[in-house]
Amino acid sequence: MLEKIRFVNHMQEEMVWGEQGVYANSSDLHDYSWDCTSDSYRISLFDKGVVTKTIPLVICCSSENEGLGIKNRLLEIAEKDVLALEHGRLVIGEYYLKCYITGSKKSNYLLNKGYMETTLTVTTDYPQWIKETLTSFRRNGDVLSNDGEAVAGEKRNLDFQVDFPYDYMSEMKGKTLNNTGFSSVNFRLTIYGPAVDPEIYISGHRYQVDCLVEENEYLTIDSIAKTILLTKQDGTIENYFHQRNRDSYIFEKIPAGMNMVTWDMSFGFDVITFEERSEPKWI
Repeated sequence: MLEKIRFVNHMQEEMVWGEQGVYANSSDLHDYSWDCTSDSYRISLFDKGVVTKTIPLVICCSSENEGLGIKNRLLEIAEKDVLALEHGRLVIGEYYLKCYITGSKKSNYLLNKGYMETTLTVTTDYPQWIKETLTSFRRNGDVLSNDGEAVAGEKRNLDFQVDFPYDYMSEMKGKTLNNTGFSSVNFRLTIYGPAVDPEIYISGHRYQVDCLVEENEYLTIDSIAKTILLTKQDGTIENYFHQRNRDSYIFEKIPAGMNMVTWDMSFGFDVITFEERSEPKWI
């Protein structure tokens, strides 16, 4: 079966490979390898470094004009990322790989203007397949899934591996955040104003910034970029990294499984989790 692959550049222009005249009948996108560093004959570090992959494509169109258009568009969409030094994305199912298309080796392109075989070279400095999942927590305590379905009313018998002090639980309300991956994940946490010194606990870990978030402003905590940014009403952005609560590491990854989320419900926030895998999930 031919695999459907989407390529989306940093300007959100995209091509789909696997339909309408462009086909990928094989690739090494599902392959991976870890490099290891050793110290005194013991492995001390695993890393992947910069990785290159290949995607053989066949362009086979019903008209020469259609084939010429696809050939030109393939270069123009991919080249914009390289020139701007901004990642594009390869998308398979729910997972994407941040990457650049850095080469194209062609053959059999003189037979017909509507036909060409080419092998694309894909280069990535972050060789992880990523799935983003959004969970929204509202001021009234509703938890919305990423398709907007309310799930706050569900009752679960959960055994969380954390003990909450009685006085803490009496003041904070709890909902759940499900990390469906098999390991801890990075996140982007967006807090919507108004909020005063917003404080959130996820599985007992404290995430807090000592600041004032006004109405129509939002505070973004990004564990990958290691940034804390306040976006103000006029669109300006201020760095609030030094306003973080230093008693608890604010970029702590979110554990796998079901996590208890507690806050005083005086503000709403979104959590985007970034599940990472060495290969996209087979479906």
